[in-house]
Amino acid sequence: MSIAYLDRGRCWTNGYWASAVIHLAAVAFDSAVLRLLSKATLMPALASWVHSCDGPPLLVAALLASAAGDLLMELDFLLPGMAMYAAAHACYVALFSHGAQRRSWQVLAAYGVVYLASMVALWPGLGVYRGPVTAYAIMLTATAVTSWWYGGRVGLGGALFLTSDALIGAGLAGHDFPLRNLLLKIAYGAGQYQIALGVLSAGSVAGQSGGSTGRPSVPVVTSSS
Repeated sequence: MSIAYLDRGRCWTNGYWASAVIHLAAVAFDSAVLRLLSKATLMPALASWVHSCDGPPLLVAALLASAAGDLLMELDFLLPGMAMYAAAHACYVALFSHGAQRRSWQVLAAYGVVYLASMVALWPGLGVYRGPVTAYAIMLTATAVTSWWYGGRVGLGGALFLTSDALIGAGLAGHDFPLRNLLLKIAYGAGQYQIALGVLSAGSVAGQSGGSTGRPSVPVVTSSS
């Protein structure tokens, strides 16, 4: 059995990982132009892959909003960038809530503790960003919670996304440390990919079962061995 989404749009996934590697190298060697150009191609490549696999429109919208946020953040437009990421999280929460297979209140409680602990730790150093970060962190936490409700792979992606943004928050609050920027880039790129792959994987299962799972179905191609 071969699953179509693993092969369809392979050029886009190859492009995504090539851009990710180039971006990490640009961060490591402090190349501003290469960092901007590589970051600008990341999420569009992933969104193109999802679209080529007939993935859910909300996932494509989330990735494109993330792409806008990426570009704005690289250009140091922090608040507009956060607004675009918040739009991405709104799409993610809507998608994950609709396709949730379980609603674990333990997950909600655990992420609630993470949210409160993070805000307490960062609050003194956030200054004028306290309001925007508090509001954004609520959306980020909602994505993390509902991603686990959706499924394990997607939940891992949501956790990595949260880790990435927590590292950004640490920098805003003055808690910098070696490799922080490189680590957040790795967590972000891996997290978004895990989310996309997890949603497409769940969609392929929905397609095989006639779409009865409440998840957007993705066409599946099978072949006998």
